[in-house]
Amino acid sequence: MFEYKPTPKPSHQRRVAKRGDRGKFSNKTIREISERDNHQCVRCGSHHLENVPHHVIYKSQGGDNSKRNGVSICLNCHREAHKYQVVRKDFEKWVENNLDENGDRL
Repeated sequence: MFEYKPTPKPSHQRRVAKRGDRGKFSNKTIREISERDNHQCVRCGSHHLENVPHHVIYKSQGGDNSKRNGVSICLNCHREAHKYQVVRKDFEKWVENNLDENGDRL
């Protein structure tokens, strides 16, 4: 009879992130963005935030996972940002007016 022996998982770290994880902010970056934005939505001031920051410039448009490219956002504003181009532009302007090149407040 054939005995099933699964291959053990390697103990080393991955050199490249899994495809699904490549477009995500790291836990450290998420914490830094949330603290920088005082744990509230940068558009409306709500404290009921999404679990992950919003990419101001989408990955598909050349955006990265840097602190400067993320903003704290509530669910309603996040929906509008993905639905309306004018709301996305508002976030781009907010980043330009409020953050330095490292993503810290001016």
